[in-house]
Amino acid sequence: MTAHRIGPSDTRVWAAAALLGLVGCAGVSGATGAPLVEGGHEEAMAEIIFRVTVPDDTPADAEIYIAGDFQNWDPGDQDHRLAKAGDGAYEIGIAFDKGRPIQYKFTRGHWGVVEKGPRGEEIANRTFAAAASGTLRLSVASWAGNAPPSRTSSITGDVRPLEVPDFLDGRRVWIYLPPGYEEATDERYPVLYMLDGQNVFDAKTSFAGEWEVDETCERLIKAGEMRPIIVVAVANGETERVHEYTPWFDRHRQAGGGGEEHLRAFIDVLIPFVNMNCRTLEGPANTGLGGSSLGGLMAVYAGYAHPDVFGLIAGVSPVVRWDEHRLVDFVASKERPASRVYIDMGTRESESTEDTDGNGVDDHIDDLRALKDALLAQGFVEGEDLLVVEDEGARHNEAYWAARFPAALRFLFPPE
Repeated sequence: MTAHRIGPSDTRVWAAAALLGLVGCAGVSGATGAPLVEGGHEEAMAEIIFRVTVPDDTPADAEIYIAGDFQNWDPGDQDHRLAKAGDGAYEIGIAFDKGRPIQYKFTRGHWGVVEKGPRGEEIANRTFAAAASGTLRLSVASWAGNAPPSRTSSITGDVRPLEVPDFLDGRRVWIYLPPGYEEATDERYPVLYMLDGQNVFDAKTSFAGEWEVDETCERLIKAGEMRPIIVVAVANGETERVHEYTPWFDRHRQAGGGGEEHLRAFIDVLIPFVNMNCRTLEGPANTGLGGSSLGGLMAVYAGYAHPDVFGLIAGVSPVVRWDEHRLVDFVASKERPASRVYIDMGTRESESTEDTDGNGVDDHIDDLRALKDALLAQGFVEGEDLLVVEDEGARHNEAYWAARFPAALRFLFPPE
């Protein structure tokens, strides 16, 4: 995908012979229906002016940014900071390939103050495909940092903050302990480590919605549908997320490559600390890694890069296409690990269907099937040590991941 920032001298209203196609965020003013597009000018690329109004309680000195899949979801990229207009709105001009769908959100510099719905609720990514140049007028309903005070913690069961000395400069970590942990003092438990930890247990800490892993574990364990497990959730590095959650530098995106170093902190510091301070079952057969999107990419990578550590893998909506689908080649180049692997994908990860090769199948499903074929070629057997889920109509967000995660837990941690 090509996207270029339009410089200050280019911030003008472009001509448009047709409207932009827009799929908006439910409940966000200005994000549904046909946007206002003015003028008319034919270009090889569509040059879009995003004109955004913000809530009245937005600080006067706030900096507003646009973050999206066209710039690696960096919430505080200075090249994508909006300029304040004289009427209090904010503007930025960006040139996109015509007809190419994009996803985006507005932030105030980091994911802790990303835009929310009018009641402070999580919203889906904004999406559109530019048919022609023009001005897109939008409104932000509220910010995560100034959402209504009624937003409360949603933690269920025994979830605690965990202070881990010398781990990623004081990175936030939370731990879930299964029912009966305090009473069954002779019992030891497998451990699932999870990325994007802000979103794993608690709506109050989430930046994009909650996975409800605590509620799901409580329900499935008590129903005898899975083994009791410990879950350790590690917060992402916010502006460092793309770097930490990608094992290779992507030349086209000009980003990434810090994933292996990030995993080393898990292996060298976090896992030994958890094993020393909690009643864990050790070894790859009892140690899992789960994540979504780039976190899903990292989970699958870790299963092959460190099979002596991670033997239970949950790759949810993994970004297989990172660095020209290098994950598939990486998997194919390695020996088959003694692992159980869960991978999945929605059929509408990008809101609308993407089918660039014209084969009638969404490109993300093509990616999933390519990864699946590489695993099967190594001797994985579906239903035994591999579970692949194609979720019809599902999109790329936490609500869908939360709905699918019970299947991952049942598969990776079946009752004994």
